[in-house]
Amino acid sequence: MKHGKIKNIILTVMVICCVYLSSNVWLKLPDFIKYETSAEENDDISNVIIQIWNVVKPVKHVINYNENYTVDYSDENNMWGKAVQVLNNVFAAFNNADISLTPAFPTQYLKFDFSDNIPVGIFTGQMQINNRNISDTIKYIKNVIIDLDNANSIYIYNGENTIKITSSAIDTTELADIIKQYSFENSTQFAYYQKIGNETIQVPIPLETVARNPIFVRSELDVFDTEAINRIARGYFKKDYDYVRKSVEVNGNVSYMYRTQKLLRITGEGLLDFYDATTELENSSDVYESFVAAVGFTEGFLGFPKDVYLSDVESIDHDGNHGYRYTFSYKIIDRPILFSRVRANSALQIDVVGDDVVVYKRFIRNINESQSSQMNEIAIIPAIDVINKNLDYDTSDEGSDQAPELRPLKEEMIKDISNIYLGYFDLSRVSGEQLLRVCWVIEVKDKTFIFNAITGSLIEEW
Repeated sequence: MKHGKIKNIILTVMVICCVYLSSNVWLKLPDFIKYETSAEENDDISNVIIQIWNVVKPVKHVINYNENYTVDYSDENNMWGKAVQVLNNVFAAFNNADISLTPAFPTQYLKFDFSDNIPVGIFTGQMQINNRNISDTIKYIKNVIIDLDNANSIYIYNGENTIKITSSAIDTTELADIIKQYSFENSTQFAYYQKIGNETIQVPIPLETVARNPIFVRSELDVFDTEAINRIARGYFKKDYDYVRKSVEVNGNVSYMYRTQKLLRITGEGLLDFYDATTELENSSDVYESFVAAVGFTEGFLGFPKDVYLSDVESIDHDGNHGYRYTFSYKIIDRPILFSRVRANSALQIDVVGDDVVVYKRFIRNINESQSSQMNEIAIIPAIDVINKNLDYDTSDEGSDQAPELRPLKEEMIKDISNIYLGYFDLSRVSGEQLLRVCWVIEVKDKTFIFNAITGSLIEEW
């Protein structure tokens, strides 16, 4: 009897266990297989803080010292790294500093120029400084300006106002010493107050007359490298990879689908994008914490490309949830890349809600070293000549049988030119285009004009 009861109890327990495990299989497939984060991945997460300043950095440095003016895109002297230490001291002593709005600019300066307005919360979050007064006063950082004549003050331009901060806790001597030793004779030369017609250009004009062109590139992702693409998919889906459905289109596009809620796609041109609707989202309230999630994910997934920088931060609404979109760009040969806007594109776009990456788009192209012999320094049209060539003087073409040439610039726009620089233009997903073209970029108020630096013709207007 006793043996019979014991057997019945054992059988009952076994049946209950089977029912429980079966319910997990049918209701949660395949989530019953618990994914454990490896020690290596934990190390990656803990190292995110180290990576932040590698991507939160200015696109260029502008130097005005002892009647010398130039722009530096390379930062070989790690000036930004030293400026971060200065900013840390500024924010740590913010409540005791002398702070004022000023329209004035230091006579001699080192200016760190970001691509767009970056929320100051990303800086203070990384520095672990919690001071509401900083975010209320500064809000964003577009420029950090080091006064080379006063080691105890800096200026911050937030996109609307310039804030001067003076404190005994500020010491910019090390940066000033670097500028004193800077080799201006080997840097790009600029011309001041160039007149065109009756108008004067208010910003210095670069006098570059040669540039490397074209730059042959290749996409970092090749859909025909099946092993590499499958490895990327496996790294993304992790424990769910065995339950993913893969499809290959005629044009070479490869898609991986999990439960119709999680999609990874890599196009024939090398664009990678995914969306993830499998997580339970929580609204993002902290721009820094969401940014850390974006950086940590990218570092653990495919990594950041060389010379990458944060170029834009936007608030977004994702299926009714508040989040942030972080856009990154990068430089090639120490020059910014400009993507065609005929098709919406960017080097790297990461949408984050809470600490979850919900959308990820990546289109990176690297220099094709096998064609290095075809990438030579050639003559380009000077910037001032490109402006003249594209200036519409409103002359009449009556009597001419030829269609009038497109001239997008007006004489009254000359005084409003705010920036002129040389870059590389990427037609991106245009079929057959595996090269970058050198271009002149001219910014006028809220408009941007991109001209072919070889022909002087307009490429795109934003």
